[in-house]
Amino acid sequence: MEIIIDDMEHRVRKIIYEHNNDAGFPRLEDYGVTEDEFDDYMFYKQAVIDNAESLRKKYTIYSIIFLIPFIVAAFFKTTLSNALMACGCGLVLCAIYYIVTILIQKWKMSRLNNESIERYIADVMKFQDR
Repeated sequence: MEIIIDDMEHRVRKIIYEHNNDAGFPRLEDYGVTEDEFDDYMFYKQAVIDNAESLRKKYTIYSIIFLIPFIVAAFFKTTLSNALMACGCGLVLCAIYYIVTILIQKWKMSRLNNESIERYIADVMKFQDR
């Protein structure tokens, strides 16, 4: 059984490997980028993407955040309104966590952004679509 890794970095590197000698294929030198800069950029960009896509981590954190209001509500008299309030608070906390994680990921990606490398990646992906 062959394990196939399908992430952004591997897709781009596969296209580069397969078409590097083709006529008209984008060259790093044309974009003013060195191989080391490209390697570092791809590594860190993939790390940011992978951190955001870890499903096991996401679901564990969401479930803990959702349960916190129920744990706090357990210290008070158990009524239906307290249970509904705990459920609502858990959903609101999960929504806040979701929004914050998206904003953090966008902030990290914007800090990492290098226009010349992004143009190179876009041109490589366009070359594959030909």
